[in-house]
Amino acid sequence: MHPQLTKYFSILIAATSSMAMNGCIYDDLKPCLGEEVDITIVNDWALAPDADPEGIAYTFYIDGVKDYWRFDFPGREAGKVILPTGDYRFLMYNDDTSGVRFESGDDGTMVATSRPGHILEGLPGWSASDTITYTREKVLICPDMMWSGSYSDVIVTYDQLTYSDSTATYTSRLSENNPMQLVTRPQQIVSTYSYEIVNVENLSGVKRMCAAMSGLAASLCVNNGLRSSQAVTLPVKAVKSGDNTIAGEFFTFGLPRAARAPNLLYLFVWLTDGRRYVYEFDVTSQIVNAPDRLNVHVVVDSLSLPESIPDESVGTFDPTVDGWTHVIVNIVV
Repeated sequence: MHPQLTKYFSILIAATSSMAMNGCIYDDLKPCLGEEVDITIVNDWALAPDADPEGIAYTFYIDGVKDYWRFDFPGREAGKVILPTGDYRFLMYNDDTSGVRFESGDDGTMVATSRPGHILEGLPGWSASDTITYTREKVLICPDMMWSGSYSDVIVTYDQLTYSDSTATYTSRLSENNPMQLVTRPQQIVSTYSYEIVNVENLSGVKRMCAAMSGLAASLCVNNGLRSSQAVTLPVKAVKSGDNTIAGEFFTFGLPRAARAPNLLYLFVWLTDGRRYVYEFDVTSQIVNAPDRLNVHVVVDSLSLPESIPDESVGTFDPTVDGWTHVIVNIVV
């Protein structure tokens, strides 16, 4: 094994290979040879039976310092890892998230957020020529689906592993027939929101459209699922569903934890005659009162779009002009 001066140890198991790369942390250039013990990580997906991650990162933060050990396994299952004896905090999360940015704290916490976006970014083929003035909230793109699990007070000795969460303490002892096991209980931490606008009139005159939703959390703590207090707007897709329905689905960190802004569903519509409309629906009560915060469905009943008027001037319409007509629609839940 060749020493490497790194802040973390990483083991990567490729899906097409059974070989693993092993290494260890060095403290002041002193190797930890002879101090390692084997631990088998076993994932219990009872809290998220339908989870389908492409890969998961398993991180052990060394108590009191910034160094950590990270192990990456493909798919839902883990396996054997090698750790020196000591005290840790443990965090696992799926690392197949192209739309999520991670910020690691010195205390072993991990915060997930997403990159800044544009209010019309849910529009297929969107470009900078599609403009709209919108300054109420910061705009972030939607995150990806995430699952995570964590333990505090992970104590590793030569023959015993002890770890705790908010409800219990677990112990695994080494025996001749059984290795020490750390059993995880990952759960879904990102919500799925969907919406339908039903009974839409004159939908055939729509050339293209997209949507956005305001009042959603900007980030969350991966360790405990605690959402930030900052409210942001997420751009999302809008598609025709049948002859008179508009629908969409997206991932979100959910509702902010502090005093909240309203949840406004925006629908941006381009008619075939070149006119542009943005419709605003207040769906706060439906989201706040949803029975399952991880799976929220919003319904807006009835929307009358203007009829598209055939006009010879359609071909000369300038999309760089911010000529949106803003319509606030009062809905009854």
